[in-house]
Amino acid sequence: MSKSFKEIADQAKIKWSDDARSVYEAATASFDAELIARAELGTMLAEARKARHLTQPALSSVTGIQQAEISRIERGIGNPTTATLNRLAAALGQKIVLAPAH
Repeated sequence: MSKSFKEIADQAKIKWSDDARSVYEAATASFDAELIARAELGTMLAEARKARHLTQPALSSVTGIQQAEISRIERGIGNPTTATLNRLAAALGQKIVLAPAH
C-alpha cells in the first residue's frame, strides 16, 4: 500500500527545524489567502458579466481577451495582468478599486 502525499509530507516535517516549519506555515497561509482572493475576484467578475447579460464569448469579443482566459479568471484559477483586469472592468462598466481587508 502506497502512502499519500500528506503522509509523506507529515513524516518529512518531523525532521524540520522550527524556522523551517515557521516559513512553511507562513507560505501556506499566504498561498491560501491568494487562492481565496482569486476566487473572490472571479466571482465578482462573473456577477458583473451576468448583470450586463453577457456571455463569456460576448465579453471576449468586446475585450479581445480569449474566452478561455475569462473562464479561468472567473473560476479563480487565472492569474490576470493589471491590463487584462482593466480591459474587463472597462467592458463591464466597472473600475478596479483597492479596498480595506476584511
